[in-house]
Amino acid sequence: MLVRKIRADVQQSCCSPASLPARCSVKFMVTVMVGVLLLVLLNFSVVLAATPSRDIRQTPHNLSISGGGGDHDVRSSQEGGICVFCHTPHHASSEAPLWGRDLPTLNIYTTYISPTLNASVEQPRGDSKLCLSCHDGTIALGSVAGGVNLDPGLGVMPSDPDPLKNPNLGTDLRDDHPISFPYPSAPELSNPVSWPEEVRLEGDIFLECTSCHDPHDNQYGRFLVLDSSLQQDALCVVCHEKNGWDDADSGHATGGTRYPAVSATVAGQGCTSCHLSHNAPGNPYMFKAFQEEDNCYLSCHQDPPYENIWSQFNVSLYSHPVGLTQGVHQLDLINGMESVPIPAEKKHVECVDCHNPHQAGWQGAPHGDSSALVPPATVAPDAGGPLRGVTGIDKTGSGMVDEVQYEYQVCFKCHAGLWADQFADSGPFRPSRQYQTFDQSSRFSAANPSYHPVVEDRQGDGSSLLPEYQLNMLRIYCIDCHHPHGSDQPYMLKAENKADYPAPGASYPLCFSCHDYDYLLTPAASPVSSSVALHNGHVIDSKVSCSVCHDPHGVPADQGAGANDGSHLVNFDLDYVSGSPTYDSAARSCSVSCHGSNPQNY
Repeated sequence: MLVRKIRADVQQSCCSPASLPARCSVKFMVTVMVGVLLLVLLNFSVVLAATPSRDIRQTPHNLSISGGGGDHDVRSSQEGGICVFCHTPHHASSEAPLWGRDLPTLNIYTTYISPTLNASVEQPRGDSKLCLSCHDGTIALGSVAGGVNLDPGLGVMPSDPDPLKNPNLGTDLRDDHPISFPYPSAPELSNPVSWPEEVRLEGDIFLECTSCHDPHDNQYGRFLVLDSSLQQDALCVVCHEKNGWDDADSGHATGGTRYPAVSATVAGQGCTSCHLSHNAPGNPYMFKAFQEEDNCYLSCHQDPPYENIWSQFNVSLYSHPVGLTQGVHQLDLINGMESVPIPAEKKHVECVDCHNPHQAGWQGAPHGDSSALVPPATVAPDAGGPLRGVTGIDKTGSGMVDEVQYEYQVCFKCHAGLWADQFADSGPFRPSRQYQTFDQSSRFSAANPSYHPVVEDRQGDGSSLLPEYQLNMLRIYCIDCHHPHGSDQPYMLKAENKADYPAPGASYPLCFSCHDYDYLLTPAASPVSSSVALHNGHVIDSKVSCSVCHDPHGVPADQGAGANDGSHLVNFDLDYVSGSPTYDSAARSCSVSCHGSNPQNY
């Protein structure tokens, strides 16, 4: 056995007192003393369970007869020495002091890559290379330098389908936290001078396995250098300083106040709610789930007490197709968000296009609700906590916004600008407008003869609105009409809004959630619109839907609409109003194919 051989070598090499001055140097004596100390450690044979402990004998790294325990209870049936599986007092490798295992010499590893990694990851080196001599699963645990196998029965590092219990990292390290790179000075990374002394860089330069793990000390479990029993991401936040993560209402860092039953659990999990440091199924961002959206659903946003976002996307008849693409969304190295516009070949929509998981919070949510979960409340068009930290497009449809201020800027990332056509659904329900464009920055522009007040304040006096909205509803949100996740109504509308003709029995709950039904449609009401006869005759008597005549977004001036023929959101749907319809606001008349004679005056 190797232990007996080491003992014999040390005994033969030791100097007798008489010959000490002539035969021994200080260096030789130090070597002897280290060898003797190592022999003492090698011969511990107390049987101890592998529980969290600072004593190497009580950890899973004790592979001797006296070891075992842990998730896989790996122990030798022959070897009683503990340290010999990694160390030797003689003929050690130059890679580390007294290192006794062979190390791979070829570049056999596939290293971590990520578009947001501001560093050059090398082949494993230093301490990490030592760790991988066991943890890559290519060398038997009992195989040490010199062709010796302490126990052929040990085999290689065991594997486990549970990523939290799998110690065999393999040679493909793309699903593991990057190692063997010079720790950079970069945004959202802390300065090492602020770190606790337990966390260190090898040579004050390289981040290695030993930055997070101490192979000889398992007092915190998994050989971590910091206690993560109460705060599972305690090590993550030593290095990573994500913008907005420490905000008081940060939903993923603190758990927030919306679901108090689980706030403490979410806060305790922190980064680990979504990420794994090893064996992560979803790379390059080390996600817990392979499918990107599953990281949102499976951790939280599917089961009680949370709102079931999964069903909004996957059960609703109409939704943003977040599950359609995989691995297309690419973050920018500089700002950590995706750059816009999105090229046609990378057309996609994901949760993270609208939400920044590290900055999202509850301030001002729900949008426009005076009783916000976390004050202050939001007022249209202001973006609240759920949209914090997201990039966007400004009201011109061309300028990029690093961090949105207004809700519509998020929607404009896809639905405005020259690239808006590629995100437009040309399904059977879409109206064919007289003045047509898919660029919503054009349709909502203040230069238009009329528009719903998403980008700019309303133009009129609000007399057609319900009384409670007449004074204060100067702007509206996109989400006042649309559900951004999904809906059973076309265009992901929040309520029914018939767009066909004829539309018998239609009540238009979407329009009349803001507009006053009696004011527009009931001649006997008071007050009443001067156009009540027009609306009553069309909507009630002739079953003409609002959408046949009115464009709910706006009438684009850059498509030819003028002040006279584009007012009052009149933009005819050519599917029902054929030919060349005209509307004259000043003359209060229109000429359309629906009428028996033209023009008709109102």
